[in-house]
Formats: sequence, C-alpha cells, structure tokens
Amino acid sequence: MYRFLSTRYILQAILFFSFILGINIAFAQQLQMEEVKVVAPFEPTISDAFKINFNPAIEDTIKVNIAFNYSINPQVIPVKFNMEPLTAARMRGEPLQKLYKGLVKGGIGNYKSPYGELFYNTLRSNEYHYGIHAKHLSSGGGINDYAYSGNSDNQAKLYGMRFFRNHTLYADVDYNRNTLHYYGFKPDEITDRELIDTLGRKDYRQRFNYVSPGIGFRSNYLDSLKLQHSLNLRYYFYNDRYDASEQNVNLTSQLRKTFKEDIIGLDNRQTFQLDLEADYFLNKHNLDSLRHTGLFKVAPILSSRYDVFDFYVGINTKIQVDTVNQIEFYPLAGAQVDLIKDVLFAYVTLSGDLTKHTMRNLTQTNPFIITSAPYGFMNRKAEIRGGFKGSISSFASYNVTLSNSEIDNYPFFVTDFSSPLANQFNVIYDKVKVFNFRTEIFSNIGERVKVRFLSDYYQFTPENELEAWHEPTLRFTLNVKYNIQDKIIFNVDGFARNSTFARIPDTESTLGFRSEKIHGFHVDANLGIEYRYTKVLSVFLHLNNMQNQSLVRWYNYPSHRFNVMGGVTYAF
Repeated sequence: MYRFLSTRYILQAILFFSFILGINIAFAQQLQMEEVKVVAPFEPTISDAFKINFNPAIEDTIKVNIAFNYSINPQVIPVKFNMEPLTAARMRGEPLQKLYKGLVKGGIGNYKSPYGELFYNTLRSNEYHYGIHAKHLSSGGGINDYAYSGNSDNQAKLYGMRFFRNHTLYADVDYNRNTLHYYGFKPDEITDRELIDTLGRKDYRQRFNYVSPGIGFRSNYLDSLKLQHSLNLRYYFYNDRYDASEQNVNLTSQLRKTFKEDIIGLDNRQTFQLDLEADYFLNKHNLDSLRHTGLFKVAPILSSRYDVFDFYVGINTKIQVDTVNQIEFYPLAGAQVDLIKDVLFAYVTLSGDLTKHTMRNLTQTNPFIITSAPYGFMNRKAEIRGGFKGSISSFASYNVTLSNSEIDNYPFFVTDFSSPLANQFNVIYDKVKVFNFRTEIFSNIGERVKVRFLSDYYQFTPENELEAWHEPTLRFTLNVKYNIQDKIIFNVDGFARNSTFARIPDTESTLGFRSEKIHGFHVDANLGIEYRYTKVLSVFLHLNNMQNQSLVRWYNYPSHRFNVMGGVTYAF
C-alpha cells in the first residue's frame, strides 16, 4: 500500500512539472522581445462626446379661448377689539438739589470795613414763599489829604408770596439807610482856618433813609390764550439829614391777550398788550415847602410774527401833571428778522419816553448832590436802535447795537463853588444828542467757565454846555467766573473807562467857566476767590483795585486804592 501511494505521487509530480515546462516553452516562442525607446511621457486622451441637443415639442392644432366670468359679494366680518387700559409711562427724574433755609456771610477788610449779610427763606412749597434779606457794609475811610470819607450801607427786606391755582399774590417791605460824608475837599488847602477848626464830621455828614412797602397780584395761566393780567401798587418815602424828602405812589397794570387767529391776516397768532401806569410825587425841601407832580402812561402794543419776521407796533402816551400840564405821544415800533436760523438776527426799534428826575434816582447816581436841586422831567423825544445778535457757537452769543437819541433835560453834575468847601454838586439840565455803540459777548462753557464782556462808546453833543460833565465816552466791563469741581471758584472783574471832564469857574473865559480833565484812562481789576470746605461752609477772599490806582468818579472825590476783604460763608 505504501509502495502504491508513493508511485502515484511521483507520477503526479512528473506530469505537473511537464505541464509547466510546456507552457513556458510555448510562451517563449510567441513573445519575441524587441527594444523600444520612449521619447516623451505617456499622455492618455479621450475624444469629446457630443450630446444630441433638442427638446421634444407637441404642436396643438386646436385653439381654445378661455373666458372667466366672476363676481364678488363683499361682506363685513364684525371684529370686536377690547382696549385694555395702558399704564402711564413714568420717568425717573433727577434728585432735587438740597436747599437750605438760611445763609450768613461775614467778613472784614482794610479801611476798617466790616461786612455782614443774611438770607433766610422758606423751602419748596406749592402754597407760599417768604423770606428776609439783611446787609451791612461800612468803611472807616482813610484817603490821604482829604476829609473823613467814612460811609455805611444798611439794607433790610421782608417779602412773601402766596400761590393760588392761577394767580400769585405777593408783598414786600424794603428799608435802606445810607450814611456818607461830603469829603471832597482838602482841609489843609482851605483858607478859612476858623471854619476848618470848628468843622466836625457831623457838619458834612449825609444820611438817606428809604422805606417802601409794595403789594402785587398777577396771573400765571398755563394757557397762553387766556387774558394774562397784573396789578402792582408801591409807595416809598425817602428823606435825608437836611430835611429834604420825597414821597411816591406808583400804580402799574398790564393786560396781555394772545389771539389764535390773526385779526389782520398775517399770521395764525398775535398778541395785544396794554400797559397802564400812574405816578404821584410829593417833594419837600428847605427851599420849597411842597411840590406835587404826576405822570400817567397809556401804551397799547400789538405784536405778531410772519414767517421769519417778528414785529410790533404801538404808541406810548405820557401825560405830565405839573405847574404846566402837557401830553406827549411817542412811537413804539420794532422788527426782527431771522437771517440765519438761530444764528443771526437783525433788529431795529423806534421809541421815546417821558420820565421824571427824582431825588432818589439822582442821589443814587451821585450821592454828593445838593438835595434841594430842582427835579424836572426828562423828555427822550426819539430813540432809534438797531443791530445784530445771535450765536457764534453752541456756547457763545453776541449782541451788537447802534443807537441814536435826542433828549431834553438831560442831567449833568457840576461842582457848587459858591460854598467855602466846594464839596457838593448842583444838577443842571441841557438838551443833548447821544450816540451809542454797544458790544456784548456772553459765553458759557458748561458749568465751569462763564464769560461776559461789555463795551460802550458814547458821543454826547450838548446844546449849551462845553462837555458832557463827568460822563465817560468809553467803558469796558469784563467778568470771568471759573468753577473748579464746585470746590474752588474764581471771579475776575475788570472795569475800564476813559477820561472825564469837570466844569471849573474861569473869570477869564467869556462863559465864566472852563473844562478840566479830572482823570485819564482808568482800569479797575478785582479778583475774588471762594473755597468751599463743605457744602455749607466756605471761605472767601476779595482783592479790589489790584492796580492800586485811585479813581476820581466825581470832581475832588477820589476812591480808595487797593483794598482786601476776607470772610466766611455758612448755610443752615
């Protein structure tokens, strides 16, 4: 068996190798090897295939016309919408600034100058408001070579207001007491030595007392179409140390009505205003027992707006009641045009007025006058005024004005050389033409810097006098306020004016007097500093007349030189 298997395996192996050998011989005979040289790399390519591009279409030989016939039957579908009440929007306002009822200020300066001031009033209220204001400022004098120049100013005012729904009732009482000395002479230069030896301070002292109660009633309708109205009544009594006195009763009223439709067809809004005033004066002095005078005013004004034009027209009627009664009519007219919206405006006005010179007004201008002077009426016959105003930027504005007026009985102050001391002034009146060129610039840079500049140029043309006595023709005013974080506040004030002239007796002149220059160009610079230690406590320092130059405002009346005052402010 094993022999048989071995022989079979051997025969199979022989046949297998024979088969393989035969195939190799046949394959070798068919393939005749040749040498091929390749010049470039092989690049296989495929020919482009072209698609048969056409769309099948069906041609329909039967045409059918389709017509539509339809109608619409509208029907209203009821929709019910229930409005739910909306809650009003609420805005959170800024917190109200805390107010204090009282403020007291006190200080002391050189020239023996104490200062004190008090403010006290109620806080916020929808029903009433009342308060009091009191002030004292005095000086011990001290001007080289001149007589004693001490003075004091005292003021007290009590006021109150009652608020109603559409009206306000208010009343106040004002009291002033001012003491001064006619120091405009040099004792060493007075030739009458007996007079100087017996002269005491009380002999050239002056004192003015002023008391004035008043009451008023005015409307404050929110609707501008309602008739706005006001009524004011005031009385004052004014006297001096030399038995001169003045009493005045003043009654003023104003009615103002705005119409929704223009009655003359120029605009859809127009305003009519009527001003009424009555003045009664009673003057008394040692040269004239009593003098009664009166002045009445009736002034209707109609104002309107058309496109970029604002204009008004009216008439000012004044009635003078005196030894000679007369009535005067003055035009009231004005127009303004908006050349560049909210940037440049041009305006022009025409007006006139009749006013009375009073003892109070003249002594406030020049307290060294003789109070027995005559107090007449000043007639501003006509005044034409025009100019431009507007904004330079978002924080600066300006106003440039030209005016020309003609005035009868314009007051000038001249020294009374008939007295031995020549230390008082008479009041003389003259007809004068006044030309004025004014420039104003205002600037607010946030709450930190505020600037105000004012300049005035005057040209006086008196009819009889040589000069406009004591009237400067050029004035400048500059005020700068700088606030540093509401902690340190600087105030810079500057005043400047050119020379003025006084009337001096001159026997060699045909007129009997001549003009004398009493002062050249003058600059007065002041600096104020306030440091707020807390919200209620602060200290201040004022430096006045820093250039240390004495200004002669009135002939022989020089002012103090450099002076300083410091003090404390407290709120409660």
